[in-house]
Amino acid sequence: MANKAYQNLHINFDQSDYNAVLASFNTTSFSGKSPVIGEYESVIANYFGSQHALACCNGTVAIELALRGLGIKPGSRVALPPTAPIMTILPIITAGCVPVFCDVSALSFSPDLVHLQTLHREQPIAALIVVPMWGYPLEMRAVVETCRALDIRLVEDCAHAFGTQSDGQYLGTFGDVSCFSTHERKMVSTGEGGFCLTNDESVYERMLSWQQHGLKPASRTSQYLLGEDIGTNYKLPPLCAALGINQFSRLDRKLAERRERVAKMRKALAAIPTICEFPRHQHAEVNGYAMVYYHLNGSSVAQGERMLTQGVMSDTTRYRYKPLYHEPAFTQYASACPNAEHIIDTIFTVPCHEGLDDGDIDYIVSVVNDNFQC
Repeated sequence: MANKAYQNLHINFDQSDYNAVLASFNTTSFSGKSPVIGEYESVIANYFGSQHALACCNGTVAIELALRGLGIKPGSRVALPPTAPIMTILPIITAGCVPVFCDVSALSFSPDLVHLQTLHREQPIAALIVVPMWGYPLEMRAVVETCRALDIRLVEDCAHAFGTQSDGQYLGTFGDVSCFSTHERKMVSTGEGGFCLTNDESVYERMLSWQQHGLKPASRTSQYLLGEDIGTNYKLPPLCAALGINQFSRLDRKLAERRERVAKMRKALAAIPTICEFPRHQHAEVNGYAMVYYHLNGSSVAQGERMLTQGVMSDTTRYRYKPLYHEPAFTQYASACPNAEHIIDTIFTVPCHEGLDDGDIDYIVSVVNDNFQC
């Protein structure tokens, strides 16, 4: 087992995926305006119960589209957690906005709403981005209520959170706009890709216009009217859309298979007294993107490095996880967030994807046990 590498990645396409991609060649258009794009967006919207879905070339772009669709102006302050990945902060900056770090609650990826209110009093926050890392449920009802009271637009970065529910509904259905990634590591994988969800017609039209060269009116079927507005080209290739349709048809089965492995991993790891699974809001189930544990006795950084030498890679080790404001490109925005710093120092992840069998799970558990003994 030690020669096999275990990480949060399972690329597994089957014949139905290949057939779906081949079928996309038989269309009347092969650009990002192909009919298959609209079919894919209908599948996405129906799955989440949203009014509008907009497919785009990646999840990072999806966040920029969200900010532009919401009308967040350059120079506006956009709050985000320092526990987020780099892909969350980059579109804030490329949209000309100012990132503001809002701490998370203790042992939670939910925003610290007291801190958010303090930041807003100091200088208005135009938008808040929440990030349910590794698909762990957030306390969304309170977040929505606070944002409404403060007139802060809410963006959900749900790249990890396909199928995760909080407060009885899917993550991605609470915010003004939600953003997903379909990168190769995601629960729906098109290699590269992403999409936005919104129930606001005007927000959708602004996102669509920006995505398609400033197209007016905002319709794929109308005659091009370019040059009246600024935009760019963030369209999704039709091959990715065709693959995405088939991937969505298998999403619920994938979630069920991953949750079976989550249950087995959770039971086995419960016997290790020095670690505990990261809390889940209302004990809602994770989607199996990865499992998150924290070290009761302090930092888990050294243990993560040792696990890697034994063939088990934590995402925190892979990405050298640290508060975003400790990355050289973002130190100018630094602001201490003690809850986030504690979480980042003590957590580690274990894979639980559907490619693991019982022997794989046993080995992963043994490696974690070796490195987190009393």
